[in-house]
Amino acid sequence: MKLSLVPCTLLAAVSAVVAQTQNTTFLTGFIETLQGMGLTDLTTFASQINDSSFGEALLATISDGKPYLFFAPSNDAFMNAPENVTANPPDTLAYHYVSGNFSGDMSMYPNVTLGRTFLNDSMFVQLEGNKSQVLAWTKLADGAIHILNQMNDTMVTNTTMYGNITINVINTVLSFPPSLSDVVMMDMNASLSSLQTVLQEINVEYFNASTGETHNTSTFDVLNMGAHGFTLFAPNSSALDAISSALQSLSNNQTLADTILLNHVINGTSVYSSELVGMNYTSAAGEPLLFMMNTTGQYVTSGNVTAKIIQPDVLLSNGVIHVIDRVFLNEKSDMSAASSAAASATSAAGHSTTESAPIGFSQTASLTASGSNAAQPSNSKSAAVATYAQSGSTKMWAVGLTVLGAIVGGYITLS
Repeated sequence: MKLSLVPCTLLAAVSAVVAQTQNTTFLTGFIETLQGMGLTDLTTFASQINDSSFGEALLATISDGKPYLFFAPSNDAFMNAPENVTANPPDTLAYHYVSGNFSGDMSMYPNVTLGRTFLNDSMFVQLEGNKSQVLAWTKLADGAIHILNQMNDTMVTNTTMYGNITINVINTVLSFPPSLSDVVMMDMNASLSSLQTVLQEINVEYFNASTGETHNTSTFDVLNMGAHGFTLFAPNSSALDAISSALQSLSNNQTLADTILLNHVINGTSVYSSELVGMNYTSAAGEPLLFMMNTTGQYVTSGNVTAKIIQPDVLLSNGVIHVIDRVFLNEKSDMSAASSAAASATSAAGHSTTESAPIGFSQTASLTASGSNAAQPSNSKSAAVATYAQSGSTKMWAVGLTVLGAIVGGYITLS
């Protein structure tokens, strides 16, 4: 028997043809499934990326046999979608796909499920390590799955499977997490209306890692545009009201105020609620942040103060906010520990991984919050933006310094 070697170019060509055939077969079946579910507007919308490099890459990815979630907007969702939400088909579709196996996840609020989407366009996402944006959802008392951080109550109305893809039909087209400035504008109680002005009046020396230069920059601009990955524990209005006299004294002690405020921040990384369970983190002041969860909710401790997270996972384009019900009056600091934690966060952000399960799943898999004591938001819109229903210069000064805590110490850098 005579053997011959098939040229590598021929093998590559054959492989490409086989892959193309498989992708075409997969796509045909996928479209037929969506149309059979009545999602004709979605298939029309998706057809706009058919001949694009993104469309080819997306098809190659979702047909690879690995598990994915697809949050599929209904026809009514497209009919009611604002034009700006659907203006960019590739990015819009990318935010509706989530990597990983979520079949074992049954999170009830205050547990929140988070998955990593395909959206990584730097125009809309500025997370640490160039990570893709996340999506957050939970099951409420009505038994339905609600998507958080949307301006309208967004819920899953139907679920079906197509091969390796779980298709969740939703009643709105998803919007991307906004910048801090947009969160200020969207605040439902108009309590953050002066936050931007306050933060723009506070300048800090800010090191730009990209240029190697230090500039005197407003705190608002750094948080809004410069920081790539941060976690802010933001006290709500009641928490600030409870310590109004202490806030007055802090206005005369900038060093102490900075320390207290730095203890509200985890630097250099976006830590979502599912990653907090049973974990310890180091604040930007170098102090331990301890976390626990029970049937009444999720809690964080700094020093001798334990606060309840009353609004988890307020997603931003470049970080995440968790709203809490108390202020951490922790006057201690360890800047060596803070520097080490920031360096570790920067190093960890540089390691790219693809989530194969919900973010933080190993920490929350055994936890379910249920029963009469479990906290419930009034609707998913309440988790869309941080609300600080407060007034008066003292309170707004406090909020401004709380956000300033993400900057003081010079650890957050523009990558």
